[in-house]
Amino acid sequence: MTVTQLNVAVLGAGPAGLSCARHLQSDVCSVTVFDPARAQIESRGVSIRQGATVCDIWHEEGWRLASMEEGAYDVDYDVLVLALPAPQSAALLESLLPATAQQVASMAPAKEQCIWVPAVRVGLCGDWLSGGAAGDAWLSGRALAGHLLATLTTSLSNN
Repeated sequence: MTVTQLNVAVLGAGPAGLSCARHLQSDVCSVTVFDPARAQIESRGVSIRQGATVCDIWHEEGWRLASMEEGAYDVDYDVLVLALPAPQSAALLESLLPATAQQVASMAPAKEQCIWVPAVRVGLCGDWLSGGAAGDAWLSGRALAGHLLATLTTSLSNN
């Protein structure tokens, strides 16, 4: 069986975003982290793009990101991870997934420590979902990576 590599875009290079990216990086997931403040580096196979303030996000057979600072990216992403504070995540989701955006805007810490919407391959992680401490952010990113990989494993075994 041939496994196609998934392109994953993680918005936010804080503890939650980097935890999620690190747990996803593998032979089946290529991860790019976008953050306006972090340096452009390669960290254990995870690419971090500085100055990539996302101005537009849309879904056309995969997620596509466009940034004024670096121009339009030519990569279509299979999965979009928002590792941002709740207000920023809600604002980005408003036009894409209004019901999820409303849920995020009023979100208190969640039992699952993350939100994963497999139908559209969007995930959210951050300390605001699991308690507020830096360690909680890391756990939230790890939990989201686990949900994503479980969905991927299930879909591959069904094919």
